Amino acid sequence: MADDGRSPIGRRIGGTQIVSRVREILTVRLPVVIYVLVGLGLLVQGIRYLGAAELMPYHLAVIQTSWENLSADDQQLFLGLLKGFGAGSFGVGLAIILMAVIPLRGGKSWAFWTTPAIALTYTAGLVYVTNFALLPGATPIAVSYVLLGLVASAAVSSFFASKTG
Repeated sequence: MADDGRSPIGRRIGGTQIVSRVREILTVRLPVVIYVLVGLGLLVQGIRYLGAAELMPYHLAVIQTSWENLSADDQQLFLGLLKGFGAGSFGVGLAIILMAVIPLRGGKSWAFWTTPAIALTYTAGLVYVTNFALLPGATPIAVSYVLLGLVASAAVSSFFASKTG
C-alpha cells in the first residue's frame, strides 16, 4: 500500500497541525501529568506523617536517640510537629492536583503562573528544610530535590504555554 500522507485513521495531518499538537502536549498535558505526580507524592508523604505513631528513623538519627528514650512530652511535641508537616504536605499536594486537573488543564491563563508558584515555593522550601534539618544522605533530601526538579520542568513548560496560548 502506497503512503498517501494520511494518518492511520485516514485523515491528512499537516505540519502545522503536528507542531500545534506537540506544543499542546509539551506545554499543557505534560505539566499537568507532572504536577499530578508531584501532588500525589506530597499526598502520600502527608498521609505517612499524619498516620505516624513515632518519628521516622532519619529524624531519630538527627537527635541521636531512640523513640523510647524520649519523654512523653517530647514524644507529643515531635509527633505534633510531624503531623503538622503532614497536614501541610497533604493540603498542598491536594491543591496542586486540583489546580493541575481543573484550571491548568482547562487552559485558564491565571493557572499557568499560580500552579508553578505554589508548587515551586513549597518544593523549594522542602529542599531547604530537609537539607537544614536532616543528616546528609537521608532519603527525604533526595526526594525533595526530585520533586523540585519535576516542578521546575513543569513550570518551564507551562510558562511557554502561557506565551503561546
